[in-house]
Amino acid sequence: MRLRKKFFKGFKVFKKLAEYVASKAFIFLTIFVLGSVTGIAYALIKLDRDNYLASVRSNLEEAMHVTTDQIQLRFFEAVLVAKTVESILLVSGGTIETQISRVVEEYQRHNPAVIAVALAPDLEVTHSFPQTKNRSSIGLKYWEIPSQMAGVAQAFRKHSPVVDGPVSLVQGGEGYILHYPVFLPNPDLNNDQFWGIISIVIQPESLLGKQQYELHDAESYMLTLRQLKASGLPAATATGYDPMFNNESVIVQFQMLGSNWQAAAQPTDGWPSYSPQSPYLLGFALFSKLILIGMLWAYRRAAIKKANAHALLAEAVDCIDEGFIAFDDNERLMIVNQRYLDYHSEVADFIVKGMTMEDLLRLSLTHQQHSAVEQGEAWIARRLESFRNPGDAFLQDVGDDLWLKVTEARTPSGYTVGIWTDITDQKLAQEQAEAADREKTEFLDNVSHELRTPLTVIFGRATFIKNSEKLPQSKKILASLENEGTSPQEAQLAVSDYQRFISEQGTGIANSAQHMIRLVEDLLDWTKVTRGQLELDMSVIQVGEVAETIVQDLQPNALAKGLTLTYSDDGASEALADTVRLKQILYNLVNNAIKFTTVGGIHLSMTHDDDKIVLSVADTGHGISEEDAGRVFQRFQQVDGSMTRQNGGLGLGLAISQQLAALHNGKLSLESTLGKGSTFSMCLPRRKQCSNANAN
Repeated sequence: MRLRKKFFKGFKVFKKLAEYVASKAFIFLTIFVLGSVTGIAYALIKLDRDNYLASVRSNLEEAMHVTTDQIQLRFFEAVLVAKTVESILLVSGGTIETQISRVVEEYQRHNPAVIAVALAPDLEVTHSFPQTKNRSSIGLKYWEIPSQMAGVAQAFRKHSPVVDGPVSLVQGGEGYILHYPVFLPNPDLNNDQFWGIISIVIQPESLLGKQQYELHDAESYMLTLRQLKASGLPAATATGYDPMFNNESVIVQFQMLGSNWQAAAQPTDGWPSYSPQSPYLLGFALFSKLILIGMLWAYRRAAIKKANAHALLAEAVDCIDEGFIAFDDNERLMIVNQRYLDYHSEVADFIVKGMTMEDLLRLSLTHQQHSAVEQGEAWIARRLESFRNPGDAFLQDVGDDLWLKVTEARTPSGYTVGIWTDITDQKLAQEQAEAADREKTEFLDNVSHELRTPLTVIFGRATFIKNSEKLPQSKKILASLENEGTSPQEAQLAVSDYQRFISEQGTGIANSAQHMIRLVEDLLDWTKVTRGQLELDMSVIQVGEVAETIVQDLQPNALAKGLTLTYSDDGASEALADTVRLKQILYNLVNNAIKFTTVGGIHLSMTHDDDKIVLSVADTGHGISEEDAGRVFQRFQQVDGSMTRQNGGLGLGLAISQQLAALHNGKLSLESTLGKGSTFSMCLPRRKQCSNANAN
């Protein structure tokens, strides 16, 4: 009763304060005007800064177009030098060091950025000019340096020069390299023959030097380059990802020697934070705000009081969609909204203003059923500590499968406010996502296992063949040849043993490779289906003939497990379908039935009426429960991952088959009894309906 009196007394005070706030509406008007001036000033300053920044970026972009033209000119000069060297090689039929050295010296005199000009007949560097500074590159074999071999191979394939870089150099540092392929006439072949590569190395610092190009105040800007692949993605470089290529840089794309390149530039000290006019705009805004503050001060002395502010806050927090609660500097309850009371309905009737945070925690511990009940006083102590020293948001289970995110903060006045947000849906979504991730991980583990097994077989058998001279069969042949008393029959027997062993290894390799091909084809089919890229080659076919072919093809697999595989139909029937994909569907269904059936048999049947054709695969296998029946056609879903691994495969067959059936305007369905077997059925429209659907 005493608590109720306190509650009603507090409510009357709250009502009087609310009326008082309403009578002081001019204060809110002043605050609104002050905020409006601030907002307008901010918008003007931001707009002025954005316009100034856009102007700076536009000017820089124009300068970069000139810069990229000059860079292209540098490499065009390098191509001309390479052509000159090629001409010398063509006339002389070999390397003439004096003439080439003279050409390189003249080239370097005009282009100090050039580090070296290297000649690599048969992709092995034999000459590097100037010779005194580049001796370390003599003998370099391009095929031993993957970072440079890619550019060399591209130049060879394209029969044209290629720029590569930046790459790490043998003589130290990094550089951009022009690879120029040389093809010299071969009289014997009556055609040009690949001679080798001429590589011209240019320093990045000199090529991209600030003083080289017209970038306004050159010392204030940074410039860098990178090459793009045909797909538009950045090409891999020795330096890895360049942080200059971000959203803040000005990026210009250009073509150089048949490849796409990007140049990026930005100010050395970053983009300007404000325009030259910003101080004046800010001063005007401050002046305007000072005038408004003076006006506000004239009215606020008698208007703003603690009770009014408290009433305003109480009205505001009661309108928000989250639970809100506030405590004063003595940890006593000041404000609580209805949403918070709804979240704590068991103790809502006991929550009154003026109670301490500790009292509220004990109420919660006594009346609510959540995970903290068992921890008792320890939980109260930890909760009080986090309340007095607010940090990151945390989750709290308040029972009835309700999860709340609690965010607490301390105000400058020493008050503590808390926001309680219902995240039950997010929590459930997180659990579902984690479950899906676990299922995906199991699927990927299965993929890894299935691909590793045939690779291990291929590697092991290939190792036998690679080291055939160490095999007992090989040694037996050698011994028979060295022994003069060996009869022809014995020698022939030794050779036959050796041939039989090699044939067995080859057969094992071929079988494993075929198994890997099927796995990869399943993955590729699934990718095409999910992306909508799979196209069907539709034609009128006899469905019964396709079904009989599947039974004949898989009959050996069934016999190998001691199972029967039979087929029946109620007469011939035509459908508009893709023969290959229809076989793939039936193959998956029948092959799965063979895999997961240990005793009994499998029966493939075809029935039809005026509208549809139904193909059914019935087995006497393990069967599938009702709970799992809805998951067998889903992506990353396997009823029993261990069973799938035991019988091989990726578990994608049914998912692919369902998508293929849908592309035929059909559908797959499942009927199963756990422990008795399963029946997978595919329903296809008959020829007449398929034709009409196709015409529509």
